[in-house]
Amino acid sequence: METEFLAIVMLGILALGVFSGFPVALVLTATGFLAFVGAVWMGVTDFNHLGLIYLRVRGILTNEGVQFTTVPLLIFLGLVLNASGISSTLFRTLGQALRWLPGHYAIATLLIGLILAPAAGVIGASVVTVALVAYAPMLRAGYSASVAGSAVAASGALGVVFPPAVLLFFVANVFQLRISLMYLALVIPVLILVYFFSVYFAVTLKGRIDISLSDDVKPTLRDVVSSIMAIAVIAAIPLSIMGGIATLSEAAGVGVFGALLVMVVRGRMTFNRLNKTIVQAASMTAMVFFIVVGASIFSLSFNLLEGGQLLLAWINGFDLGRWATLGMLLGVILVLGFVFDWIEILLVFLPIFLPLFAQLDFSDHVGSEYFSQVWLAGLIALALQTSFLTPPFGYALFFAKMAAPPSVNLADIYRGAGPLVVIEVALIALLAWRPELITWLPQLVLLRSNSPLIN
Repeated sequence: METEFLAIVMLGILALGVFSGFPVALVLTATGFLAFVGAVWMGVTDFNHLGLIYLRVRGILTNEGVQFTTVPLLIFLGLVLNASGISSTLFRTLGQALRWLPGHYAIATLLIGLILAPAAGVIGASVVTVALVAYAPMLRAGYSASVAGSAVAASGALGVVFPPAVLLFFVANVFQLRISLMYLALVIPVLILVYFFSVYFAVTLKGRIDISLSDDVKPTLRDVVSSIMAIAVIAAIPLSIMGGIATLSEAAGVGVFGALLVMVVRGRMTFNRLNKTIVQAASMTAMVFFIVVGASIFSLSFNLLEGGQLLLAWINGFDLGRWATLGMLLGVILVLGFVFDWIEILLVFLPIFLPLFAQLDFSDHVGSEYFSQVWLAGLIALALQTSFLTPPFGYALFFAKMAAPPSVNLADIYRGAGPLVVIEVALIALLAWRPELITWLPQLVLLRSNSPLIN
């Protein structure tokens, strides 16, 4: 009972630390160490086992099956594309190409979120980048503040789960899945989501906005060429991995080289800009890995105190069926997304729930035990992405307001995001009912491949 109480206290301290504004990595590390001391005091372990923390952290960071060297490359890739100013050019180019559609600025904004998927792993950077180029044209064209704000927030959240987003790398790591399969699994669901969002904007904006293109600056030939290069750079990463041509690290490295070429073509390559981008990438990478280390320490202490068994016993106490349990777990993950960043959820909380997910046997529903794990991982990724858009705590909504003009307030963004969240929840329900929308593409590629997909 004492160990269970201490495990609950750990969660309470973690929540208080996050709300207090302290760096999450420090909160995780300190809480984990304090709980380890508490476990020693209770006789659960002793200080001779302090080396377990070192072995756990070292084991995670040196795991040959998980290419952590890819994380800084993907982060740097996204920052280089942002520094090249390609987002503004893409917006103008897509706006011109889609000008025959009602609400084409909102749809172009959604597509930018897909193209800038690597930067979208850090959702704040993605939303702010899109906001800087999309708000002014949409408001000038007569879009309401709620439509403009929700389109910007949705665009930033979309890239979080579209290849080669960093979030998918960590989801695959938690479920011990091939990153190539994880990338394939989310392609169709995210494209369906973009289609639903686009139809929503096209229908709701049809005949209500007189969009004038008279003051638009048409993209130049260099703009078109650099846009095609940027899209090719992003697309080449998941395609080369899925096709078994390159490993994740190799593909990300080539992608970085291509992004640097885009910067050169656009005439944006300067020493100061490159230096600033490298420093930003180093800072973000350090933050990510500090959280990885802190989460490892926290999880070790939490498991020593049998906190995972406590939570599993509490959930099993409801005596729910497998579908109700799955719905509750996805709901818990969605709520956790209001408070914690996705990396903390994936590294701290999801491993705690993994034994419960393992008990949910959906192999008969999906068709195989392995692909049922792929299906579950896809649902979890989309539940996390939905939490970023859900009022009143969604991260994407806050960042969309932070970068918005004074005429756009948070209440406007909340109103615009509501229907989009309903669409997202409906999509998750559809994917739960029809798992082949997640598993079909991975299975198709595996069947047609003569050799195993490369991790």
